[in-house]
Amino acid sequence: MPIHLKIGKNDLAKKVVTVGDPNRASLLANSLLDYPKLINENRGLLSYTGTYKGERISIVTHGIGMPSALIVFEELVSLGAKAIIRFGTSGSLKEQVKIGDIVIAESAGHFNSSAIRQYFDDIIPPNGFSFDLINILVDNFKRSDFNFHVGPIISSDAFYSESKDLALKLSRLGFFAIEMECASLAMIGWLRGLKTGCVLYVTNHLLRNGEEMLDSAQINKKMVSVATNIFDALTNFAV
Repeated sequence: MPIHLKIGKNDLAKKVVTVGDPNRASLLANSLLDYPKLINENRGLLSYTGTYKGERISIVTHGIGMPSALIVFEELVSLGAKAIIRFGTSGSLKEQVKIGDIVIAESAGHFNSSAIRQYFDDIIPPNGFSFDLINILVDNFKRSDFNFHVGPIISSDAFYSESKDLALKLSRLGFFAIEMECASLAMIGWLRGLKTGCVLYVTNHLLRNGEEMLDSAQINKKMVSVATNIFDALTNFAV
């Protein structure tokens, strides 16, 4: 049994959706899964397994930041996970990416993360997500009411250092959105032979002054609807 996720190997589904917030894990499990079973609460990393349209899916909390998330991703792989989609929130770095939009990441940069560097030393790892999983996510969001974008995002280690000047620089470099964990998932996917994807709900805009970040109540109203499209994609994805 892994050190942090006290999950029996048979309790985890091969298809996993991970989130940063344990409250969000509970919300999605109770809203979308049939017969959700709490399979871990150690260290507050609430995790559930149930069925969605007959497909067995797990929802697992990974916490905040890449070091925390990497522990969870590694332990999920050791437990038999074959496909992991991170579902989280993000800040927009492009004028056309508006609050309430969806970003499906095709790749994820980072600020020379020490966690990733510890794995690869002086080698730059491939930080793209799985092409076949991206495609099935895109197909599902095309049928949804959400405005969505597909492009590169960047993972940050320091939430409160994200200044307007930094946002402008990242926007000029082509990044669509910023968050805190996706680059580590992309890296571990290639390293461990795991199918990976990342779907982000845009809750604030780093280029615009005066636009407030959506609060948790506003976010939760939309997260279940967004997650429905992710779960639909997973039911049609073979692992």
